[in-house]
Amino acid sequence: MSEPSAGEDTVRVERTIRAPPERVFQAFLDPDLIQQWMTPGEFVIDRVSVDPKVGGKIQIAHSLKGVSYGGFEGEFVKIVPNRELVYRWAFVGTEPEKGEYHDSLVTVSLRPAPGGKTRVKVVHEKLADVRLRAPKIFAQVVWGWNNSFDKLEKALAGP
Repeated sequence: MSEPSAGEDTVRVERTIRAPPERVFQAFLDPDLIQQWMTPGEFVIDRVSVDPKVGGKIQIAHSLKGVSYGGFEGEFVKIVPNRELVYRWAFVGTEPEKGEYHDSLVTVSLRPAPGGKTRVKVVHEKLADVRLRAPKIFAQVVWGWNNSFDKLEKALAGP
C-alpha cells in the first residue's frame, strides 16, 4: 500500500489474492463479479456495464443506503489477458455537469504467485484533478482499493 505524499498524484496498491491470474483478471471484466467487489465500504453497486475490449467502456453506478452517489466510468486503453489492464478511470458524481467528474488512469498488473495465487499491483495515476477539486475522494483512494480488494478476495473464494 502506498499513501501519496503531499503534491503527489499517483497511488500504488499491491496485494496477493488467493486465486490464479485468470480468475483475478476475469473479476475485473465480468459484471457479475464486479458487482460483488468494485466499490468500497458500504456502497452497493446498482448497475455495471462492461465492454471488455480496447476502446470499450466500463460504467459502475453505486449508492449508499438507497441514495445515489454516482460511480465510476472509464475506457479500456490496453488489455493483455491475464496480465494487464489499463483504463481511463473517472470518479463521477451525481452532477457531472457541475464538475463532479474527475478523470484518472488505472494500470492493473497481475503476476502469478506461489500456491496458485496472484500478485495484483494497481497504479492509479493522474489524480491531480481529484486531489485539488475533490480532496475527500483523493484521501480515500488507497483505502478504497484496499477495501475493494478485501471484497475481491471474498468474491473469488466462492460460496
